[in-house]
Order: sequence, then C-alpha cells, then structure tokens
Amino acid sequence: MGTTPDGRRKASMADVADRAGVSVMTVSNVINRPEVVAPATREKVHAAMGELRYRNNLVARSLRLAQPRQIGYVLPAPDTAGNPYMDVFLHDLAVACQAADRNLTLITQRDTETLMTACEDLYFGQSVAGFVISNVGSDDPRPVELRRRGIPFAAYGRTGEAFDSPWSWAEGDAAQGIELAVQHLRDQGHRELAFVGANHASETMLQRETGYRAACARLGLDSSTAPDRIVHSGSDLAEGVRITADLLDSPSPPTAIVCKADTLAAGAVITLQARGLAPGRDVAVTGYDDTPLTSFGPVGITSVRQASAAIAAELVRLVIDRPETPEHVLLPPTLTVRSSTDPGA
Repeated sequence: MGTTPDGRRKASMADVADRAGVSVMTVSNVINRPEVVAPATREKVHAAMGELRYRNNLVARSLRLAQPRQIGYVLPAPDTAGNPYMDVFLHDLAVACQAADRNLTLITQRDTETLMTACEDLYFGQSVAGFVISNVGSDDPRPVELRRRGIPFAAYGRTGEAFDSPWSWAEGDAAQGIELAVQHLRDQGHRELAFVGANHASETMLQRETGYRAACARLGLDSSTAPDRIVHSGSDLAEGVRITADLLDSPSPPTAIVCKADTLAAGAVITLQARGLAPGRDVAVTGYDDTPLTSFGPVGITSVRQASAAIAAELVRLVIDRPETPEHVLLPPTLTVRSSTDPGA
C-alpha cells in the first residue's frame, strides 16, 4: 500500500469517490474522459482530489493506453438449473467493455491448470489486457493462481478472504438484498417467514443467508430462523416446488417464503397455485435477481434486483485501471415489488 512521505496512506480513487459522493467509475471518467461528465460533477471530483491530495498515476495511465483492446471473460460452467441472471450479466459486460473502448473475448471454463495456461498465453501473448472471472467460490483457486502468475484480473464475487483478499472484486450486496425482502415482508404484516436455498457454495450465497438471519434478528422474527425455516437446496424450479410443498405441510407453515433465486420462487408460486392458494394474499413469495421468470405468468414475483450493469462497469474499470491497492466494491441492490407479496392480490 502506497504512503505519503509523512507516513499517511495515499488516497485511492475509491477515497475520492467517497469524498465527492459519486461512483468510482465517475472519478475514473473525470480523469480519463472528462467530456462525458457534467461540469458540476467534475468540479466536485476535482475538489475532492484536492482535499485528499490525490494524484492520478500518469505512468499507470500510459500503460493503460498501451494495453491490448481485449478483455477476457472466463465463462462459468453450464448451469443445469439455468441461470438467466448470468445471461443478462454477460450482455452488460459486453456493453461495459464497448463503453471503455474494449472488446470482450470469451474463454471457456476448464480445470484450473488448463485455464491458467490459456490465460497466460492470452495475456503474455498480448492478446488481452486482463480477465474478469465470475461465479467465484469460497475457496476458488482461480484468483490465487492468476495473482501468482502476475495476470491482471477482477473477480465478480469474493472468496472466503472477502475484504482481506489481495485482489480486486466487485459484487452486489447480497446480504442487503435479502434484508430488503425481509423488511418488505415484515412491513406487509408477516411474522412467520422461511428462507429457501441456503447453502455455502459461494460467499454470495452465504451472504444471502446471513442477510436473512440478520434481518429476522433485527425485526424480532425469531421463529423465522428455526432450523425447519431455513432450507438448504439447489436453485432449480423443481426444488422450489418440492420445498414449498414441504413447508406448507409442516406443523407451523410460514406465511411468506424468501427464495435465494427466482427459479425457486417460481417453483413456490407453482405449488401455491396448484393448491388453490393465492401468492401474495395467502402466502407471499420473493425471489432474487429479477430475471424474466418474475413475469412468466399472471403472478408477478417480487424480486431483488442486482445492479448488473454497474457491477460489469466496475469490473471492466478494475481490469483496465489495475489499482495499486486492491478495491473491494459492494453495490446496493433494489427490490422490485410485484403481486406475489401483495396481500390484496
């Protein structure tokens, strides 16, 4: 980590963004493409830079300008359950690359050693400027190996090291997303909730369960965190159908079901309708990712929406800028409310 002569930590681009009340991407644009930023915003950013004595690294900027015009994206392995959100993210990543005057190169997921060899060939052969990896697991070896080889990259998602990881990552705040859903349900009068999809396959999924538990504790929904109210599962629609049936048949069924994915929420809606129950009026349901599944039928599913385009833009920036101090970017999600949580539906 760089320091000033008097021993203070050098201000980073993220520090400037916080001081100015803008995104890191806006600060980057003020430095590299000021013409796309409104004058008033430019003034705020320049003022923050002055207050923090921030100086853009001109050498690093020169290196960026000399980078290859391609950014590599390691495609995740095919998901048998389907993952509509990642289809949207891939589109947003391509748009973010084009906005930064870069093109996207796709690399298929393979075993770690074969993948690293492919990444080395592309980077050291000057075909790509760096890589974006996604679907990062808690003990994912890819960021460790890319860093060991000196290959620039940014991770969509964090490993178990989280904010201590020595590489840059960006993702949506999964805990906050689930907390939004729980708060919404509590505001609608629900006190008996269940969470479907808890697993620890990745830090992102762990954070979704963490957010559920934290929101229930904060709102006094103690029974909603009982062992039979937090159900571990995969993400496919059939699981949502089966688990919802089990919850409805339990001695103390919940009045609201919070799902870690829209596929599970769609399965929950199917089960409710098959039993003559109205989603929203009889049992509320929320999903996650706000994919097209939320509007697959007459019932609209309330769902947490990730800032996919903003996440993609941050990842592209991190690959291009290669910040000296790793940046860990959490972007807030939003809740899109539909009829599946409407008590009058």
